[in-house]
Parts: sequence; C-alpha cells; structure tokens
Amino acid sequence: MFYTTEAISSDPVLSNSIALLTDGRFSGATKGPAIGHISPEAADGGPIALIEEDDLIEIDIPGRSLRITGIKGKAMSGEEVDRILEERRKAWKPREDRIKSGVLKIFSQHAVSPMKGGYME
Repeated sequence: MFYTTEAISSDPVLSNSIALLTDGRFSGATKGPAIGHISPEAADGGPIALIEEDDLIEIDIPGRSLRITGIKGKAMSGEEVDRILEERRKAWKPREDRIKSGVLKIFSQHAVSPMKGGYME
C-alpha cells in the first residue's frame, strides 16, 4: 500500500482528486488520502458496495464518514442520491462465497471486522 499511496500523494493533481479505499492495512509510512479496513461493509451491501464509476464521493477522514454526493459526475441532493442508491440496492447481490467448506468457510462466516478487534463470533 505504501507505493500506491506514495504515487497518489506525490502528484498534486492526483492527491486532490483520488483517494484509496481498501480492505488492506497500512504501515506508518503511508501518507495521503487513504482509508483502510473497509471490509466487510462493502461485502455486506453497505454504501461502498453501491458505488459506481463516476459517482461523486465526499470523505471526511476526521469525522470517519463517507457519503455519495452525486451520480455519474453530477452533484445531487441527499434525497436524489438516496433514491438512486435504493434502486441500486434492490439490484445488488452479494458475491457468492468462493470457499464452500472447511476451516476457512467457518472463519469467513464468523470473523469480525478488525475495526472491532479482529475476533470471531
């Protein structure tokens, strides 16, 4: 992740227009607009799962929030965005589990987000 965030933050145009969202973890050397540990929110059908190319996103890192503020490059009111996201949510389907049995299947069903401490329920 270090090299990716370094490439983004070292270019003034990119650093003002791109943020990196990942389920990966970061070292202390990471810099620039980067948000880690986003899973399982996207896999659970949260707002990140509904984002499509050219959607406008507002990220408040200190406030720990991410909001979709426009669709297909056009800024919209919260109500308009909510209506479109509801349509997307109806069409959204979770990914099929790749792991069908064994210890990894049990882990994938019971692992809790690292943000909560990284344990199993």
